[in-house]
Formats: sequence, structure tokens, C-alpha cells
Amino acid sequence: MGDNVIPQFVPYWDRSEIDAVSDILENSDYLNEHKTVREFERTFAESVGARYCVAVTSGTVALYCAIMATSMRGKVKVPSHDGIFVFNSLLSAGATPLVSDVNQQGLLDLSVMDGTESGIVVHANGRIAPLIHDIEDCAQAITHHTKDCISTYSFASTKHITTAGQGGAVCCDSKDVFDALVRLKDHGRNDRQSLKPMSDNYDTWGMNFKMTEVQAAFGLAQLRTLPVRMRRLQQIFSIYQDALGDKVYFDDETPKWYVDIFTPHAPKITEQLKKKKIYCRLYPRPLHLQKVASSYVDESEFENTERRHRRGLYLPSTTNISDEDVMYVAQEVVHAIP
Repeated sequence: MGDNVIPQFVPYWDRSEIDAVSDILENSDYLNEHKTVREFERTFAESVGARYCVAVTSGTVALYCAIMATSMRGKVKVPSHDGIFVFNSLLSAGATPLVSDVNQQGLLDLSVMDGTESGIVVHANGRIAPLIHDIEDCAQAITHHTKDCISTYSFASTKHITTAGQGGAVCCDSKDVFDALVRLKDHGRNDRQSLKPMSDNYDTWGMNFKMTEVQAAFGLAQLRTLPVRMRRLQQIFSIYQDALGDKVYFDDETPKWYVDIFTPHAPKITEQLKKKKIYCRLYPRPLHLQKVASSYVDESEFENTERRHRRGLYLPSTTNISDEDVMYVAQEVVHAIP
């Protein structure tokens, strides 16, 4: 077992995805979005309990479209942890991000604001933050949608389902928001949503953020396995939790993305496990320490963000990992703790 490479995360697929893509290439006249994209949107909306879904090219584009479809401008709070995608989207939409500290669970606290600010909730690793404003980033909470909220999703290859490497979606319950999103992602038109031939009538401003039929076919095949994958993630989490006990700290809620642990020895564990061909992932460098965000820092101290950055570690979390490999990883984590 020690000779095997155990990645922190890799996407995986089988004959179902290959056959679905082959069917588009062999039997369809369309590669641009058409019936398969519409089917993917309907199926994904149903899976999260939303009324509408608009498929786009990435999770970052989904955030940008969500912001543009609302009146969210001015100052918008962004978590320093896992906030770069929201940060970039806000800048692109003409808003002013305010990079802020998170709470002890890694979530942005939007309960205290001065009345001139708004905020975007980021459900970090599936930990559902209280929703105060209109937009939530569910890139790490693939099964979640808050009623009457605009929810954004990522289908990048780092997520539990992918639309062939990249992709994203915006879900909502408002017809007006849905119509605005559709026009934003197709040059201001609304023809393709009802599968009409593309016209040269442009009702509003928009860009080209359309998903392809190949991406949607791949994503539909992956979406059908999502309940199984999420159940498996819970099993993996339980094995890690039982094996590691009180040697590391787990946040209380069940992860929806990766299994993360917190320990003062995170860098040492990562290096030790790498020697065994086990790959973990340290928590990313916070936004307030990045050059690109230096002019947008909202606070002088980022105590919780920096503590989580120093101690956070993502364990191997691909949902087709075997129980034996999960146990092996857990044992090596224990051995690596001084």
C-alpha cells in the first residue's frame, strides 16, 4: 500500500461519461448549448431545490453573473479565507471588495455592518453560514441552496462533480433574476433558453458565458452519481474521525467538499506524508496577505483567518478512495504528529 500514490483529490469518471460525450459527438448537430444543457440545468436545479438554473463557463463567472444580476455594488465584504473568486468577481462587476476576517468556523460574519456595506456568503467546505444578503457561494457546498437566494456553483475538476474540467451554474427562485442571468450569459439575448434559433436581437448588454453540449453531457452523467459520492464522503469523514480521535481537531459540521483537519503540525504532517506518496493540501494563503488585495483590506487583524491558515490541512478526499487507503492515511497522520 505504501508504494501507491494517494492524491489529495482527483476527478474520476467511467464509461457513463464517455458514452454520454460520444453520443453528442456522434449523433448531435449541436456543440454549442442546446437540449443537453437545458436538461443539465433542469436536473441540477431539482437536485438543490431551486426553481431555475443557468449553466455558465465557470464558478467565477457564475459569481460575476450573480453580482451583475443584482444591485450589489459599492462596498462588499469578502472573507480572506477562500475569498479570491468572490474578490475577482466583485472587481469585474465594478464593486469594491472589503477583505475581512472570518469566524472560528471559517465563515464571514455579516451580522455587524455599518449600513453602507453588503456581503457575499461563502459556505467554506460546506459549513453553512447564516444568510443575510442575496448571494451565496456554494462552490464548496454542491448540494445546498437557500430559498429565494442567488446561489453559485463550480464544476471545476477540483469539485465532486465536474462538467469536463470547468463549468459553473447560478441557481435562483426569481423569474426576473433568471431572465437577467440568461441575457448576461448570451450577449443580451434570451432565444436559446427556449431553444429558438439564435437571433440578432439584443435586449440588454451581455457576454458569452454559454456551456457546451459536451460539458453538459459529461456533467449529467456525473450528477447522477452525486448522491452516492456525497454518502461516500461522509463515510470517509467518519473513518478519519474515528481513527484520528482527539489527535487533531475537526470542525463540527460534516464536510461537503474535502475532509479538513486542524493541527499545529500541519506543515510537518504534509511533508512527512509526501515521503509516503500521500498528498495533502495546506490551507491556501489568505487573501489579506496577497498583493492583489492589499488595497482592499478591511481590518487590521485577521486572527481567525491566520490561525486556520497555519493549522488547516485537507486530507485525501476523492470519493473512490478505499477504506484501506483512508485508514493508511490516518495512521500516517498519527505517526507524523510529534
